[in-house]
Amino acid sequence: MTQKIKTALQLTAVATLLAAGSAAQAVDFGGYFRGGPQTQSKNEKARECYGLGGVKYRLGNECDIGGEFMFSQGFKTDGIDSRANLMIDSWSDGATPNSTNKTGIAILSGEFTGFDIAPSATFFAGKVRERRGDVHIIDTFFTDMSGVGAGFKGLSLGGAKLGVGFYRADTSANQAGSRFNVEVQDIALGGDNKLGLIGTFVSGKDTTGGENGSAFSVKFDSKFAGLSNTVWAQYATGSAGLNSNFGNIADGSAAKRWRLVETINGQSGALGGQAVVLFGSAKDNAGVKTDTASVGGRLSYGVTKNFKLVGEAGFTRTKTDGAAAANLTKVTIAPTLSTGPDFWTRPELRFYVTSAKWNDAAKSSVGITDKTSGTSYGAQVEWWF
Repeated sequence: MTQKIKTALQLTAVATLLAAGSAAQAVDFGGYFRGGPQTQSKNEKARECYGLGGVKYRLGNECDIGGEFMFSQGFKTDGIDSRANLMIDSWSDGATPNSTNKTGIAILSGEFTGFDIAPSATFFAGKVRERRGDVHIIDTFFTDMSGVGAGFKGLSLGGAKLGVGFYRADTSANQAGSRFNVEVQDIALGGDNKLGLIGTFVSGKDTTGGENGSAFSVKFDSKFAGLSNTVWAQYATGSAGLNSNFGNIADGSAAKRWRLVETINGQSGALGGQAVVLFGSAKDNAGVKTDTASVGGRLSYGVTKNFKLVGEAGFTRTKTDGAAAANLTKVTIAPTLSTGPDFWTRPELRFYVTSAKWNDAAKSSVGITDKTSGTSYGAQVEWWF
């Protein structure tokens, strides 16, 4: 029996036990999945996607299929609310016989709220996904304090909330790291405006002599004219990541990165959408700098209650010292069947056509070296619950 089959059977057994336990006490269940067939023009490989500089506008442009499935059981004892969490995730890089499949445990943690020493705080330990902040149309988490760790969050400071976490990471390459996060979230600025601050310190060691790192992230949330707006301003050095997590453990103090991101969301009548603007720069240990800029958006128009037209366009440019600038433009049109007409309504079933164009300097980054354009056709279901 292969290791993949053993892992799948073990995870299935755990899920079955949880489901059986629900007969005695309700288990909360939720998750996310996406999948569907795709083909390309000119006999390209079975599944292709187009991205540059770590930015990929995802509508009709995803290389994987799979999902995440969360089981959560709550308890209450003498005023203490406790919760056990298990998330199983399974992803495949395509639909071919040689596809790479990965199934594992994304979350295995315990949470406790109501201790008399800090009634407002939630204490946690285990493998967690904490305070992730994403931009959906590019499937990027700009803050992501996930990992194996312990700490607390949500401690009331009056007009703000305090959180502290300690995390460890070990790899098979003789790398190890410790991470310490301190956050002050939901700082009230008046009206619908809030501020979040996250400080990160990483102690990283590996066989090449990795060094420490630090990072700082500012998040500003606001609402105006029926729109919600989020801005991230982030800076990191050494082995700390811009997203308040571990970066490259082997990076020394010469490695520096910054990023500025703004995203706007809104729904007005039948029209909804999300847009993003990103600027960033990264300097490696040798002092070589790469700048990245990207702008794009997705619009959704509800033609009827269950049918909407969805379109997405994005442009990304990267420039590395000593090399020509790389450019990528991607456009998708997707007639969509949905359970509702709004932008965020799911589940939905999309039928899409995606077209992408890039220049010669982008060939190696895009991963298609024999041409500078591509077209994809397919269908996809996306569902969160």
